[in-house]
Amino acid sequence: MPSVYLLLTRTDTLFSRALHGATRSRYTHVSLALDRDMERMYSFARRSAAAPLPAGFVRENLYSGIYGRCGGADSLLLELQVSENAYRRIERRLAAMERRKAQYDYDVLGLALAGMGIVHERPGKYFCSHFVAEILEEAGALKLPCHPSLVRPQDFTRLRPLRVVYQGPLAFLGRRPVPISAAA
Repeated sequence: MPSVYLLLTRTDTLFSRALHGATRSRYTHVSLALDRDMERMYSFARRSAAAPLPAGFVRENLYSGIYGRCGGADSLLLELQVSENAYRRIERRLAAMERRKAQYDYDVLGLALAGMGIVHERPGKYFCSHFVAEILEEAGALKLPCHPSLVRPQDFTRLRPLRVVYQGPLAFLGRRPVPISAAA
């Protein structure tokens, strides 16, 4: 059975610190990866490490951009086993979005309304947790307790059947243990 992965983080960016201050949530960002090595990882976030806007649909990388400079960031990697059908639906949707990534923008208004518990959707506009929640729900991979636009990164920590794969500093997430026989 294939798996997808959710990476929850809280970096030291001004935007992340502001979200943390407003929500008191341990994690302020979530990304969706199609592989354990996080090589095909997507979210709605800044398009440049230099500034929070413009933002939109992005392919993220553990070793560059914000993640590359925030190795000490608190992170949590969750695994979700999905059916072959759900995995293919997720993969197709992400590929289609990547082909048209310029058509997608970060939903600042939706983020604010979600903080007030107000369901809000605008075509082509998402914030990170809304995006991940919608992708998983539409693929039939996860049943949500609320509308996708109300899901916060922290909410994924309470959803089953997600299971914790890693928790700790972001810099250690991509490292694989060296087998004892290879170390000698």
